[in-house]
Amino acid sequence: MIMGSNMAECHPVAFRWPLKAKTDHGAVLMHVDPRFTRTSALCDIHAQIRAGSDIVFLGALISHVINSERWNTDPFFKEYVANYTNAATLVHPDFKDTEDLDGLFSGMSADGKVYSRETWSYQRNPAPKSPVTDPKTFTDLLLQRIPGRPKTDPTLKDPQCVFQIVKKHYKRYTPEMVERVCGCSKEAFLKVAETLLKNSGRDRTSNITYAVGWTQHTVGVQIIRTAGMLQALLGNIGRPGGGVLALRGHSTIQGSTDIATLYHSLPGYLNMPDARIAHDSLKDFILTEAGPVSTSYWGNYPKFAVSYFKAQFGDAATKENDYG
Repeated sequence: MIMGSNMAECHPVAFRWPLKAKTDHGAVLMHVDPRFTRTSALCDIHAQIRAGSDIVFLGALISHVINSERWNTDPFFKEYVANYTNAATLVHPDFKDTEDLDGLFSGMSADGKVYSRETWSYQRNPAPKSPVTDPKTFTDLLLQRIPGRPKTDPTLKDPQCVFQIVKKHYKRYTPEMVERVCGCSKEAFLKVAETLLKNSGRDRTSNITYAVGWTQHTVGVQIIRTAGMLQALLGNIGRPGGGVLALRGHSTIQGSTDIATLYHSLPGYLNMPDARIAHDSLKDFILTEAGPVSTSYWGNYPKFAVSYFKAQFGDAATKENDYG
């Protein structure tokens, strides 16, 4: 499924591969886009939507998938979601969704300007005993902060599990809403939804391909994350032929992040030190940026940061000022 992209004209070299999949292997190509372009002409399905309504279309796909007979009868989907996503994870008991608070999430400040994310956190088991009693390095400090494992409900039935919260949130995203907001007929929407379902599962995968038709929206990040949730629900993440594929190739897009030409980013996807938050020392910077969880790959944050700053500061970076 191609959205937010006129792939045939803007990425013609890449577009040869979807066409090859179609002609050689019978793949179904779908284009969801406001315009009928050369991409649309070469796809099997073109669903026309209003510009900027992509996120509603995707939300309705999520709702359709979760409530479909196929998703609820084929054991693959729940097996995948329960084991390879955070769907089973339990969220803070005080979390409230927009449906409960008239369009706001829990944690909004009294002046309506900023959220506290405390109620958005996971319910956790007690923290394990730290393997480090006498921290000598930044990595040791992170190891002391490993939290308890999140609590889960593998049955996906607990009302506070991520799956049930998502299901409730997208309940109102119906085919009728798609007709009203996106301007796309119910029939066209359902054709896309059923095609995605049919081509996802234990033996098949589908992918979603996008470009700057998504990223340049003010809600571009939310659109892409919604696509990620849809693909996770369909079992299309981390498997051959699946995924959410970003069409790039322009040095000012991906390259600006990779080589850090943006003002707020350092090479290696490190954040720029900021005087407004706890970045007064190297230790403060690392502990703030690494966050409370060091069980992921970002547990290597101290090594990334120290290595980069030593390359910058040269002989001025010494063991005495934390760069040993």
